[in-house]
Amino acid sequence: MSDTRFPTALQIVVTVAVNEAAGVRTTSPQLATSLDTNPSFVRKIVSTLSKSGILISSDGVSGGIRLARPAPDIKLLEIHGSVLPEQKAWSARENIPTICSVTRNISAVSDQLSARADKAVAGVLEGVTVQDCIDRINQLDRAALTAASHS
Repeated sequence: MSDTRFPTALQIVVTVAVNEAAGVRTTSPQLATSLDTNPSFVRKIVSTLSKSGILISSDGVSGGIRLARPAPDIKLLEIHGSVLPEQKAWSARENIPTICSVTRNISAVSDQLSARADKAVAGVLEGVTVQDCIDRINQLDRAALTAASHS
């Protein structure tokens, strides 16, 4: 099963950014509805993102969730590192009997491949900001509306 914490955190941060730009207050219950999950799960992720300096959360009638910095200044790698701080692409199997050259060395090969995969993911996420995601969403939305109007 796939870990969904990063895509969930990304959706939360992008939603907060879009709402903030539109002057709309964002709350955990609103986010939970759009994510089809419960508010306590959202609060847990928001708390993690707040500790990392990505979001700011305040309680009360005028409270809500806001970006801690402008969307162009938040890289996806920061979000990923916040919610999955020690996540590796995969881990080698452990405690397998050493009965041949494969079983003696497969962990080292697997670890090397995982390190390369992690580096590639980090390279992609380092080059993308929250604003880039918002821009792409707007682009896709415009294309969908154009296609619908031509139908």
